[in-house]
Amino acid sequence: MIVNVCPAGVAHADPDRVWSVIANPARFGEWLDVTLVGEAPAGPVIPGQVYRFETRELGRSWPVTIEVKGVDPARRWIDLRVVLPLGIVNDEHVTLTRTDEGTLVRFN
Repeated sequence: MIVNVCPAGVAHADPDRVWSVIANPARFGEWLDVTLVGEAPAGPVIPGQVYRFETRELGRSWPVTIEVKGVDPARRWIDLRVVLPLGIVNDEHVTLTRTDEGTLVRFN
């Protein structure tokens, strides 16, 4: 079964500031409920990078893997493949757009 949803929200911050969080795996825990446990290669997001995280729920740790499929810092978008427990896989296209209120963040 394929489920397609496109959540979006406005961050009341400048797009460059939001990008600094989204494009830095060490800061993923600020917008995801995860703890970074490994990355290859280390450093800012680049295509082909794989990050390993853990999240806690129901009294146990669960693995989460995120692979960077594509990234364009100038246009502020990033493509991620997120592998969650129980066989759930999300292909995310995250975009940032400047608005009068701050930054529109879309997960497509």
